[in-house]
Amino acid sequence: MNNLIKLLLLIFSLSAYSKQQTVLSDLATLQWNNRILVINEVQSRDTVLVLLDTNKIEIKERDLLWFIFTADQAETNYQGELSADFVAKTRKRYQITPGKIMLIGKDGGVKFLLDRMDLEAIFSEIDAMPMRQNEMLN
Repeated sequence: MNNLIKLLLLIFSLSAYSKQQTVLSDLATLQWNNRILVINEVQSRDTVLVLLDTNKIEIKERDLLWFIFTADQAETNYQGELSADFVAKTRKRYQITPGKIMLIGKDGGVKFLLDRMDLEAIFSEIDAMPMRQNEMLN
């Protein structure tokens, strides 16, 4: 009986360990679960970070993950680890140019492209989406 308990604890531990998040190498992994905001090499990076931090609750309510790209690095509210080539792959796939801010919907499609950070406009765009409308009803 004691060995059975130890075996069950071992299996549970291994199961919990195997469920750790994998390294994110592509935004496609987040499709259908999250909306994505890609902020590519904007000059007002610090201001954008403060704005995103100030609006944490609204961002979370909208299942919004953000990524701020600077050179080949990314700052994000994504909880997992990013692959070394994540920034390059994302830029290549979406052809996002420096200074642009791109909103990607849960379906993986580009929904909105901005030249400057306007979080209220982004929230309005998200809130007008049919999937978001359905989320707000439930």
